[in-house]
Parts: sequence; C-alpha cells; structure tokens
Amino acid sequence: MRKFSLACLFATILLVSARAASAQGVLPPAFGNWSAGASPNASAATLQSVAGTNAPILQEYGFQSIERQNYMNGNDILTVTLYRMEDPTAAYGAFTFLRPSEMRAAKLTQFSAESANRALIVDGNFVLDVSGNRLPEAKADISSLLTSVTPKADARPYPNIEDHFPAEGMIPSSEQYALGPLAMQKMLPIGSGDWAGFAQGAEAMMVRYRKTGKEAALLVIEYPTQQLAEGQFEKMQPLLDGLSAEKSTQGHSAVTYRRESTLIVLALDSRPASYGKALLSQVAFGHNVMWNEPSFHATQPSINVYVVGAFLGTGAICLIAIVSGLGFALLRLVVKFFFPGKVFDRPHSIEVIQLNINGRGVNTKDFY
Repeated sequence: MRKFSLACLFATILLVSARAASAQGVLPPAFGNWSAGASPNASAATLQSVAGTNAPILQEYGFQSIERQNYMNGNDILTVTLYRMEDPTAAYGAFTFLRPSEMRAAKLTQFSAESANRALIVDGNFVLDVSGNRLPEAKADISSLLTSVTPKADARPYPNIEDHFPAEGMIPSSEQYALGPLAMQKMLPIGSGDWAGFAQGAEAMMVRYRKTGKEAALLVIEYPTQQLAEGQFEKMQPLLDGLSAEKSTQGHSAVTYRRESTLIVLALDSRPASYGKALLSQVAFGHNVMWNEPSFHATQPSINVYVVGAFLGTGAICLIAIVSGLGFALLRLVVKFFFPGKVFDRPHSIEVIQLNINGRGVNTKDFY
C-alpha cells in the first residue's frame, strides 16, 4: 500500500511538472535579427508583477500563464510578453482590455494594434505585448516571431459579436469586449455585481461612435438562448428604467434599450438625443447573409434510380450468398474426400442426441 501511495505521489509530481513546463516555452530563443538576452526572464514573470491591479480582470477573461523575454539586436532591446489565454475568445477580450485608446489598428494579424513603441497582437489564444524604441523598424522581425508562435496557438474562431454593430461612424479601436462583471465594471460602471448576466453565459461588447459632432456608444449583450436573454432582461429592467432617457439624472448618460432574439442592446448618449436611437435601429439582431455567399444545391435521385438500385443491390446480395454457399459446400466435400474424419465430422468430437428407437448407433458416415 505504501509503495502504491508513493507511486501515485510520484505520478502527480510528474503531471504537475509537465503542465508547468507546457505553460512555458512558447517564445522562441531567437527570431529575425533578435536573440534572447544573456539572462532570460521568461520564467520569472508573473501576472501580478506584469499586470498589477488588472490581474483579476485578466484572470476573469481566462488567463492561464505568462512569459516575458528580452530580445537583443546590438544595443536595441525588445521586450515581448506573451499571455496564454484559455481560448481565442479570451485572448480577444484581453486584447481589447489591454489596448490603449491611442493605439491604431495594425495588419500583423486579424486583431492587432500598434503605436510608436508598442504593439499588441492576438494570435489564437495568445496575446503578445511587444515594446521597444525601435519597434517600427522591427515589423519584419515581428512577423518572424509570429511564424514561430502560430503553430502552437489555438486555431478555433474568434467571437463574432462584432457583426451586430453598424459600421458607419464607428470610432477605430474603440471596441471593448467583456466576459465577466469585473471587465464590465471597467467598461461601463452603471451597476454593481453581475447585472449583465455573465453567469448565464453572456458576452458583451461596447463600441463608441462619432458623427457630425455627436457621440454615442452601443453596448450589445448576447446570450446563448432567447429564453436566457428574456429572463435577464426582466431582471435588468429596474436598472435600465433608472437610466432611461426620460428618467436620466445628473451624471448619467441617456440610455435607450431594446431586447430582441438573443440580444440586449443599450444605446448610451451624452444627452437625450436621436443619435443613440438611430444607432440602435441599425443593430443587426439576426444573422447577416450576403447575396453572393457560396451556396450548396442538393440533388435528389429520381424514383427510377431508387428502384433499379434496390433490385441490383438485392440481386448482388443473393448472388454473393449463392456463390459463397456453393464454394463452402465444394470445399467441404473435397476435404472430406481427401481427409475423411479428420477435419469435418470427426467421430470423437460429434455429439448426437437420438431417440434410439431402432437400437442402432449413429454412424457419421451415414451423413453422406
């Protein structure tokens, strides 16, 4: 029993060590013209030391592990921090949370942003935070970094909640995506606790808009089913009524809201005006289908094909049964002729139940 307990303890230690090792090692030792510094610090980084007070929010998104490494190219230094998230949805949420508003969109991946000395890149379930004084000159090298990281990334799709938002007037890089109440409180502090219903599987996204001097924001909360959306909307009703345009108070935005299908949408305006309501009317509550989207035309065989196929199939089965039966019968006769009583119908291995009416015993040769 003691040996078994020691074996289980040893296996547990190996498993924990393997998981800890798998959490590291995503960042390569070198990429492009950059190589890791003399004293790598990938294993020394922790979420608390890097993110500080934002660590609980990143954990809410689905944080798993972190790496940080300094890369050298002569006297230049690039610091790369890699956040490993639970899935691409969590990585996208962390990206929108970590991205400063002054960052402009980049073309490194589907979701990436850059400034003069910093770049944020989403690659599957990884979020890469690259910083350095010579960052614009290192774009080709960063592409090499992504080439080595991408094979280890999660290839599942990103969230598509953005498809519900209208494109006209959208302020670039203003998207904010939330998967929990902590991120929602940072994004829109209009209530306390889980007022949006993230415990019910909700996801939320807020985008800001500007047009002809008017500004507004749209918050879309999407639920897995219409029933969950309806139930949560009833719970939110007192909060939304208190923030509506007719009952807005000092310091609150004017709010127009609507629930349809699996969505609850809030239009937030700086004052009771028509811009927020106009945006609300442009939200796509269903699925978008393009007129030139590839389609599949199913073809069904005619009744003649079914009938002929049924007869041909039945005939083939009957033919196989006849040929195999005759073949086995021929094989049995040949074997019995050359090896009588040795392969088939061996007298010592045959048991026959008989009525013994005539008193004569069973002779196996009588079978043929």
